[in-house]
Amino acid sequence: MKYYQKLTLLFCLMFGFIGIQRVVIAVIMPTIKADLGFSYTQQGMIVAITGLTWALGTIIFATIGDRYGRRPIIVLCTILSGVFSWITGFVHNVGQLIAVRGFLGFFEGGPYPLSMGTISEEAPPHRRALNAGLVTGSFMLIGICVGSVAAGWLVEEFGSWRPVFYVVSIPAILVGILLAFMMREAPSVAEAIRLRKEGRKVEKAEADRVKVWDALKYKNVLVSSINSVPVMGWLYIFTTFSSSFLFEVHGFNPWNYTVVIATAGLGGFLGESILGSVSDMIGRKKALILTALLCSGVGITIAVMAIGTSTVTFCVLFFFYGFFGGGMYPMYLSTLPAESVPPRISGTAVAIPTGIGETLGAALMPTIAGMLSDMFNLYAPMWMAALAGVFIAVLSLFYVETAPRCVEKMKHKPTQEDHLLKPFRPKQTVTAGQ
Repeated sequence: MKYYQKLTLLFCLMFGFIGIQRVVIAVIMPTIKADLGFSYTQQGMIVAITGLTWALGTIIFATIGDRYGRRPIIVLCTILSGVFSWITGFVHNVGQLIAVRGFLGFFEGGPYPLSMGTISEEAPPHRRALNAGLVTGSFMLIGICVGSVAAGWLVEEFGSWRPVFYVVSIPAILVGILLAFMMREAPSVAEAIRLRKEGRKVEKAEADRVKVWDALKYKNVLVSSINSVPVMGWLYIFTTFSSSFLFEVHGFNPWNYTVVIATAGLGGFLGESILGSVSDMIGRKKALILTALLCSGVGITIAVMAIGTSTVTFCVLFFFYGFFGGGMYPMYLSTLPAESVPPRISGTAVAIPTGIGETLGAALMPTIAGMLSDMFNLYAPMWMAALAGVFIAVLSLFYVETAPRCVEKMKHKPTQEDHLLKPFRPKQTVTAGQ
């Protein structure tokens, strides 16, 4: 096995186990809520703080890693994320839980951007997109699918939620240790560190001089930045409140509702792979609009299902909920913004929607959903997640198509100028006599 393949496998395991640590708390939330006795608003805040500190950790550790070394930061953050996941099992009130989950999110935010940058250097060009997709998809497959089933089994086996965190923290710590021995520093970072040690000046590459504003001049980046709020809101409202909805409204036991949520993880993994390919054929814009509407339709169906609906029926519905919901991610988060900007700012074009989505979508939306649950009932967050798809579809009408196959068939092919927002398009020079 080649080095980049080993690295991709380790990064898949790393991001998958990070996903388990982040999502598992939402999956077994009914059991934790019954033990610690907090409100639905506080339930939303527990998940929200992780998203907020994740965004902060992404910014801070990406900067440190690119300057002083990606390998030690990835190793340290992966191990510490496991440590704080383990500490979660010892908390005794909601304040302690929020604090611990805040630290967890901070360290979990570090490895992802640095691992993506490393893969882009180590993997051959024709394998980069595939490898990056496998790492991202592992969050759904391992984090939600495997993690949900494991959590349900552990709760049933031990009769408590605390052992879940003692167990799920171990794999991330082990992967962090493996990375310490098997990962080498990315070539560009290793060279920059060597030059600094020799006292020589390291010239910044053109891409390093890119400012956030440069990417926000492009229409697709701006639309994806706005879209990130309902898309990330959908994911974290859905994962935060589905278990409570199935447990308290439909009377499912922990094993049944964790299996139902696991099917959404499997669907999300397949959706990310399959619907991205569909967008190559019918167009990113059209595929995203249809996918968002279908996601909304499935979500509404889940919200109106009668009490007594079988576990199998919910498994089918949640599979397609994850399939269509997860399928939105590669289109809105990476492909549409990255394909619409010059290559040198593609990283920034993807980072902006990610940061905004984690801050406003993953942090703010679950808190609002929790407040609505306290004011009304648990149907409120389910409707909120379902209707997010409608907003995504409407916002997606404003994208400029980027799929090469579809652009080639267009009568008027979008130019670089078409992708820029009107205020930033080159002014037409009017010659004398016109």
